[in-house]
Amino acid sequence: MTHRLRAAALLTAIPLGLAPLGAAADTLRVALVLPGSITDGTFNSAAHQGILAAQEKYDIEVSIRENTDFAQITEVLLSYAREGYDVVIGHGFQFAEPVLEIHADFPDTWFIVNTAIVAAEPNVASFDNRWGDAGYIAGAVAALVSEKGVIGHIGGIPVPVIEDYNAGFERGAKRMNPDVRVLSAYVGSFSDIARGAEITTSLIEQGADVVTSTGNENVVGTIQAAAQAGVMAIGTAFDSYAFAPETIVTTALINMGVNIDLAIGSIVDGTIRPESYVLGLNEDGIGLAPFRGKFETILSADERAAVDGLIEDIRAGRVDDLP
Repeated sequence: MTHRLRAAALLTAIPLGLAPLGAAADTLRVALVLPGSITDGTFNSAAHQGILAAQEKYDIEVSIRENTDFAQITEVLLSYAREGYDVVIGHGFQFAEPVLEIHADFPDTWFIVNTAIVAAEPNVASFDNRWGDAGYIAGAVAALVSEKGVIGHIGGIPVPVIEDYNAGFERGAKRMNPDVRVLSAYVGSFSDIARGAEITTSLIEQGADVVTSTGNENVVGTIQAAAQAGVMAIGTAFDSYAFAPETIVTTALINMGVNIDLAIGSIVDGTIRPESYVLGLNEDGIGLAPFRGKFETILSADERAAVDGLIEDIRAGRVDDLP
């Protein structure tokens, strides 16, 4: 079952007497298992920022495992569960199947999966985001700022959330400019920076003057290639303006910090259920970063109003071609 959270329902959760960090017997122990590096500037950076915020807010003990290959996932999950961690968060769709295989043996541990639709009694829940909506907004912005009328999306691997973003990117772009040409290609890897740059360069050579990318470290390659070629880029997931302020127009945010806050907050106050929670604009699960620096005025007043209106239409359920 998919349950559309309302932000107020869980964001107001109050920690119930958690002991200060260091009093191990009373402190919630949370493990975050990442498929990539916390420095990828996108998917894993967003989760890292989110768990640090949760650590401060809920006074929890946190362990972070980076660069977890698919073959390592089950053993890493088992290790944390055997060590008695109260919550184990698998950050990515690839954690869903391993979690379902082991969760019943550890009923005192909550297993949370990000960017997946998976749930199981008594202790598996997932928090997903409306990646297609985020892509739709990114595509709308890309179409408006493109001078050539050619834009491109470079995905890591065509998994469902990335395909949703890709579909949304094209539909949002066409909404703003029906004549825009939308290019799309996949790297075949989440971690290959060089290949990400190579694929991005190929789209730029085909005319794209605005690019966006989804995945892990491959996104770094896209940003590097865009910066080198002097074209614009739209970040994804993690606000990446600081990585390339002369290149990043804005970022289609996937607010992993909200996922993590809702998961931990609802475990703390006892409202968590073994369900799949999907977070969109109304739940602050996605958003659009500010336009900064030289891009602060890149949109005209009418264009900015069009983007703001689109966001409100998505929020109100008035857009009928979202992925």
